[in-house]
Amino acid sequence: MPIRESHRAGTPSWIDLATTDVESALDFYAAVLGWDYERDPTGEINYVMAVVDGRPAAGVFDMPPEMVSEGVPPCWNVYITVDDADGFAGQVAAAGGAVMRPAIDVPEPGPNAAGRMVIAADPTGAVFCTWTPLGAIGAGIVNAPGAFTWAEVSTHDNDAAASFYSEVFGWKAGAMDEAPDGPVLFTLDGAPVASTSMAPLPAGVPPHWRVSLGTADVDAACATAATNGGNVIVPPFDFGPGRAATVADPASAVFDLVTLTDWPA
Repeated sequence: MPIRESHRAGTPSWIDLATTDVESALDFYAAVLGWDYERDPTGEINYVMAVVDGRPAAGVFDMPPEMVSEGVPPCWNVYITVDDADGFAGQVAAAGGAVMRPAIDVPEPGPNAAGRMVIAADPTGAVFCTWTPLGAIGAGIVNAPGAFTWAEVSTHDNDAAASFYSEVFGWKAGAMDEAPDGPVLFTLDGAPVASTSMAPLPAGVPPHWRVSLGTADVDAACATAATNGGNVIVPPFDFGPGRAATVADPASAVFDLVTLTDWPA
């Protein structure tokens, strides 16, 4: 089982869902992915933890009023581990990006912080988060059914995205396939960590990060999603490592479902 006790700096390490209806989302993802949940027993923190095999896999939370008033739709967020949140925030502008929220401590139940977070946008406008662990590392399980498996940035400018992420995270950018304008694969010391999108970004859709969630059977998961208020945007299809589909949950947050032939460690 791909258990994680830590995440190396420069590695996508956590995902969470900002939504307008937490309870509906919890029902939907439990049906589609088999998630269990843990809530803060004190009631102090309005953040629900999705659990796979007893380990934290993702988060779900109510969108704050400022996100709603700014017209931000329900969405999945990607967090990338960094050793120093404040130091990272200082690098963003020099690399052509923007800090949306400076480094802040994220609480967990009790007196201690779970970690320190920065919200930033790359030069193309795609928003992402970074995570410096204090009490929580991020995901305790990845690359498994029900767990986070991949992150990709959908952008109109692969070159600008590649330059930015290479500078701030030390990623190496290379071609994913033979197409001259094809997706970029990001690696860290030779290990794949993320990519730009394999599908062109539709006109009018702003750049954004998207997540892939593992499932034992993409076709069955899509059928369950459709009968639980979701929308199958791209029906299941075969690709190199396995089978995938694109789905929107009942609040229209978009994500990918993936079944891999060989689940990585």
